[in-house]
Amino acid sequence: MEVGFGDGRYLTDQAKAAANARFVGLEISGTSLYRAARRVRREGITNIRLLKVGAQFGLWHLFGHGEISSITINFPDPWPKERHRTNRLLRHSFLEAASSRLKPLAKIKLATDHFEYVVAAEEEVRATELFDVILTEPPKEVFGTKYAQKWTSLGKPIYYREFENRGIAKQISRPSLERVKVMPHAILKGTLSNETASFEKSIQQYADGHVIIHEVAKTIGVSQFRWMFRVTVNDPELVQQLLIVAHPRPDSNLIVRLETFGDPVITPTVRGAVHAVTEWLLDAVPSLVLLERNY
Repeated sequence: MEVGFGDGRYLTDQAKAAANARFVGLEISGTSLYRAARRVRREGITNIRLLKVGAQFGLWHLFGHGEISSITINFPDPWPKERHRTNRLLRHSFLEAASSRLKPLAKIKLATDHFEYVVAAEEEVRATELFDVILTEPPKEVFGTKYAQKWTSLGKPIYYREFENRGIAKQISRPSLERVKVMPHAILKGTLSNETASFEKSIQQYADGHVIIHEVAKTIGVSQFRWMFRVTVNDPELVQQLLIVAHPRPDSNLIVRLETFGDPVITPTVRGAVHAVTEWLLDAVPSLVLLERNY
């Protein structure tokens, strides 16, 4: 596995060199995914799968215990500002997931140009007691990556570490992801008016995460008058941007529902987002009456 594969050159080179092995790349950048997919297709490589998903979420939900032979992380974002350091990949929660999904003695291979990052990564790794830190020279293939070529051309050093899995992580499983037939929704009796309701951004806790309602807008150019809510859902391993809409149904009742836009993953916190919007509407429009909750 490679986490954050960039333009895919490292991953494709490895896949060509080991045609009988299976490779997977995890990436959150749509641009990187597109570039890497074009490279894989152009070179006719069949033993790679590319996924647009966060690393920690992907590890927990897409792989079984001890199923991965290695994880490569080449030049991750160092998030150098103090207030941003909690965004770094190599933190306790990721390392716990990685140790659970890696085979015993399998390695996380880290290359970075950022000295503070490699020091912080070592500290996190040692604190978990799940890996042994191995000091070794970077393999030659690391220097073929886009960022390695960039930094070495500028005379910057490359720092390389391997973290060997002790195989003592618990066999932690996560609840199966739902493939819902009906999107979470609520049914209200009453109507929405064209009057402007008072709104303030809200942050609320649901399940293991948080729901942030950023704004509400009234739509135009559609057959039915509707209100649309822009919401962020922060789960421990996944951040999603959602649209929740409220509009009349043919039976004259009002439905509050999660849009399929963006193909949301239905988590308990996503269900909480529908609940949060429903409760906001009941408070903002006193004439509304709750008939059903389906979330």
